[in-house]
This record gives sequence, structure tokens and C-alpha cells, in this order.
Amino acid sequence: MPRPGAGFDAKDHEKHHWWRSLLLRFVVCAAATAFLWRVGGWAGLLVTLMLWARVFAGDLYDLGENLGRALKHLAFRPVQGRFYQFKGHPIRVLDDDIERQRWIALADLATALGSAVPAASIRRRQPEALREERDGLYLLDAAAMAWLREQRDDRAGRLALWLEREVWYPARGRKASYLDHQKRAAEAAPDTDREGS
Repeated sequence: MPRPGAGFDAKDHEKHHWWRSLLLRFVVCAAATAFLWRVGGWAGLLVTLMLWARVFAGDLYDLGENLGRALKHLAFRPVQGRFYQFKGHPIRVLDDDIERQRWIALADLATALGSAVPAASIRRRQPEALREERDGLYLLDAAAMAWLREQRDDRAGRLALWLEREVWYPARGRKASYLDHQKRAAEAAPDTDREGS
């Protein structure tokens, strides 16, 4: 049986750090409230309300964001990934629970493209871009777009454009799409330093 390692465990520390921090802030605010209530009465209580709001605003915001995400997940769970179609071909799409990205069913992508998508080749180049689910292999949306853009087929180009517009862009938002376009434009532009020398 392996013995636990000695020394500082960062994972364990992070796991318990949030509630210790919350408890410490709660105790400090409660002590300040009790003191200002005794000293200033109702005026002191109003000052402490600002203190409570300042100290716990970030936590309340995070709580609201997590609750909103959980409610959205519950509301859309019955229909998640069912209403994506490319030229009459249904494509299963899964939302990532942690990051702003989506996963596309490899079999559906191949059907919409009209030819096989080489999972082994993609796995060699980007092993983190494939994910095994109960109903088959899923490919990360950015990896699917990159692979489709490498193909010399009009249908692959149209499918890549559809993926960007209907799947990639809504998951990431306007800023991420703008930064991606800037990055691709910079990669496609000729190197002016080399040309000038």
C-alpha cells in the first residue's frame, strides 16, 4: 500500500482553501458588525452593510454564474446536440461543461462530408482533440475546423465555414472569434522583415 507523500500538497490545499477563506471573511465581517452596532447603532449597521457587500460581491457573482450555468444545463439537457444540421445531415454536438468549446460526432461529420475522417491520423497529431463517448468518438470543434480547412474539397470548405458559424462561434463569443481571425490573418500574411532584408 503506497504511503502518502510528505510535504505540501497543493491540490489538497486548493480543495479546502475556498471554505477557509469564506469562513475567515465571515468571522471578520461579523465581528466588525457587532463592534459597529455597539458603537454606532443603526449608522454603524449601514456602514457594515457596505463592508459585507464589498467582501462577498465576488462570491455572490460566482454563485449566480454557476447557478445560471446549472439551470441552463438542466433546461437544455433533453435536447442537447440534437438540432444541428448541415445540408440535411444531422450532426450531434456536445457542449463542454468546463470550457467554452464543443465536440462534434466524428461519424456524423464523415456522413456530412461524404468521406471518412481519419481518426487515427487526428489522434497522432492531437490526442487531446478526440473524446470517447457512449455513442462514439467526438472531435473538438477547433480541431475539426482545422482538419477541414486542410482538405482540397469545396464541401469540406463549406462544412468548415458552417462549423465556425453555427458551432464554434456561438460557444466562444464575439471576442474569441475576432482574436482567432486576427491570429489566422497574421499567420497568412508574408513576413515583412524577411522581405525587407
